[in-house]
Amino acid sequence: MRADDPTMDKRLTALRTISPEFVAQVCERLDAGRAVRRTLPGGGRLHMDRALPFLCLYRDPSGKHVGHPSQLVIGEAAHLIAPGTSDLHDSLRALIRGIADVMVKKFGAFLLLEVWTAEDRVPDGSPVAKPSTRQVPTPTFRVFTPYLPDDDPSVRQLHKSLSNIPLRPPPLDVEIVSGVPVAPPSLRSLLTDVPRTQSSAGAAPTDAPPSAMVRHYIGIEVQPVYRQARTGTPYPMLFEVLRRGLSVAIRQTAYHFALLHTAHEPGHFHALGRRTSVRATNAVDRELTTIARSFDFLLQVTPANADRARVAFDRSAQQRDPEFDYRPLIVDVPLLKRRLYELPIERLEDPTLAHLMAASRDELDRKLTMLADRNTPRFIYGSLSVYGSVSDGLRDVALTLLSTTSSDFDDEDDPESVDVSMVNATAFARLAKAELALYREYYDGLSTTVTIREDISGLIVSDGHLLIGSRFNATPMRAMALLQHEIGTHVVTHSNGLAQPLGLLATGLAGYEETQEGLAVAAEYMTGALSPSRVRVLAARVIAVRAMTDGATFIDCHRTLVQQFGFATSTAFTICMRVFRSGGLTKDAIYLRGLIDLLRYLGEGRDLEPLLLGKLALADVPALEELRWRQYLKPPRLTPRFLTNPGAADAMQRLRRGHPLPDLLTGIAT
Repeated sequence: MRADDPTMDKRLTALRTISPEFVAQVCERLDAGRAVRRTLPGGGRLHMDRALPFLCLYRDPSGKHVGHPSQLVIGEAAHLIAPGTSDLHDSLRALIRGIADVMVKKFGAFLLLEVWTAEDRVPDGSPVAKPSTRQVPTPTFRVFTPYLPDDDPSVRQLHKSLSNIPLRPPPLDVEIVSGVPVAPPSLRSLLTDVPRTQSSAGAAPTDAPPSAMVRHYIGIEVQPVYRQARTGTPYPMLFEVLRRGLSVAIRQTAYHFALLHTAHEPGHFHALGRRTSVRATNAVDRELTTIARSFDFLLQVTPANADRARVAFDRSAQQRDPEFDYRPLIVDVPLLKRRLYELPIERLEDPTLAHLMAASRDELDRKLTMLADRNTPRFIYGSLSVYGSVSDGLRDVALTLLSTTSSDFDDEDDPESVDVSMVNATAFARLAKAELALYREYYDGLSTTVTIREDISGLIVSDGHLLIGSRFNATPMRAMALLQHEIGTHVVTHSNGLAQPLGLLATGLAGYEETQEGLAVAAEYMTGALSPSRVRVLAARVIAVRAMTDGATFIDCHRTLVQQFGFATSTAFTICMRVFRSGGLTKDAIYLRGLIDLLRYLGEGRDLEPLLLGKLALADVPALEELRWRQYLKPPRLTPRFLTNPGAADAMQRLRRGHPLPDLLTGIAT
C-alpha cells in the first residue's frame, strides 16, 4: 500500500498549533479504521497507517524544528515527531491521550515508546558531547519503565533486542531504570498511566499493578554513538545500523506488549511494521529500476564476435590470444552515476527499503564502472567487487566434481557434435513459446517474448525476454534443462518481481545473480536434466576463474582444460571466452557457489518461496520476509513448473538433506 492510497489523509498542510479540532479529527479517523499522515508544527509529523496498540514518539528539545535524530522512529507504522517546546506540550499531550483512548477502546491497552538521545545542545542547536562524571562506562541505552516491572516480557525483550544491535560486538550495555518519570532531559512527561477502574482523566496511583493499567509509557535513551564525541562529526553508517536495530527492538517490544496486555494478536513482530510507502520511496525505486533497465550488462560485456574469434584462435593452433569485439556502449556512464547519487536514499523513512535500495544503487554503480573499464586491466577489479573470487574450498569442490566425472560426456552438448536429435535455435524457440503458453494459463499478462539473434551465442534472458543465439544447438535433455533454467527461474522470478510494489525485485536486488543461478541449476537437477557434462562445465568455470585471477592467460587456461581435464577444444574455448571477456569476468564462479549456498539454505529447513518473489540474494531473505509480514509484498503470482513436475518432491527432499555437493551429484555424474 502506498501513502497516497485513498484511505490515507492527504492534507499535509503544516499546523501552527495542535488544536482540539485537529485532535478530534485524528481520533475520528483512527476510530473509523482510517490512516493518518499529517504534518505538525516545526517539521513534526504524525503517521499511523492503521490502528495499532503502540505509538513511537520523538521530541526534539532544540527548538522549533525537528532534527536528524528523529529518523530513529520515522520508519515505524505508528510514530509521532514534534519539537519539544513548552508551548506545544499541552496540545501534544492532548493529541497523545486522544490517540491512546482510541487504541485502548480497540485493543484494551496502549503503549507509548519515547526515544531520545543523551546529548545536550548549544543555543544554535548543534549537538555536543555531554561531559560525563560517571566512574563506570555509560550504557549505550537506558530504558525507563515507571510501571512495567523489569521482568515484564516487553521490558525483557527490549533489553535483549537493544543488547544485540551490532554497533560493536554484542552484547551492548543496557540499563533498566524503574519507577521514575519518562521524559528526555529538560522536557516534561506526556502520558500518565491510569488504572482500568478510573476514567482516562484520572491519575494512576504509583502502586497500581501493571494489570490495572491501560496506558503504558517506556522511554529509550540512546547514547549518540553515531557521532564523534568531541567534534560532533557524524558516522552515517553507524547511524543506519542503529536505526535498523532500534526499529526491530521497538517492534519486538510492541509485539510482546500486544500479546500480554492487549486483545491484539499479531502473527509476528514484523506484522507491526508499516504497510505503506511514501511517494519519495516509490520515486527512488522507479528511478533505480529505470537505470537498471537502461543497459543490459551481460550483452555489453560479452563478445559480439565469439564464433569468428574461435576460428581465428584455432587457425593459430591455439597459440595466440583471441581478439574480441564488443557492442558499442549504449549508456553515458558519468550521467547515470550522477543520477544514481542524486537519489535521496538517506532520507527515506523505511529503513528496510532504504537498505535494499542503497545496496542496489551501490551495485549498479560498480557495474557502470565495469562498463567504463571494458577491455582494460581495471575491469577485473570491478568484477571481483561484484562477483567475488574463488575460495580454496570452492576450487576443491570443483576439482572433486571433475575427478569423479568422465570426460566421455563432454561432447554431448558440443555444438559441433550435431546429429538429427539435436535441438537447434528454431526448435528451441518453439519449445520456449510452448513453455510460456503453459505459464500464461495461470497469468495471461506474461509479456515475455522469444527472439533468435545473430549477435549472441547461447541463451540470455534480458529484462524478462528470452534471446536465443542463431547457432544454438543442444541435446533434448539439455534443452529441457535450459527451459527450466531460463524460463522456470529467470523469467518466472522476473514476472513475479513485476507484480510487487518494489520494482527492484524485477530487475534484481544487489547480489541476486548468485542466488538466481544457484536456483536455476537446482531447477535443472529437479527436472532430472542436470547432465554429467553440465556438472563438468560448471566445475570447469570455477577452475578457469581461479586460474585467471591467479594470473593465467587465456592460452594457459584453455590448455589446462583440454590437456588436464579432457575437455573438447570448442568447449574449453567457450569456457575461457566467458571468463576472460572484457578483461576478466569472475561471474561464472557463481553458478556452483550459488548452488552450494542454496543447498545450505535448504538444508537448514528454510522455505523456498521467498526466493520466488523476484530476483534477490539469500542475504535479502530476512528483509523480504519482514516485508511479507508487513503485507507490503504479495505472494508470488507464478510457481515454477519444475516444482510441480513428477519427481520434484523427491528431488527437493534430496536437496534438503544437506549432503555435500559431490555426494548429491554422484548419481548423475557417473
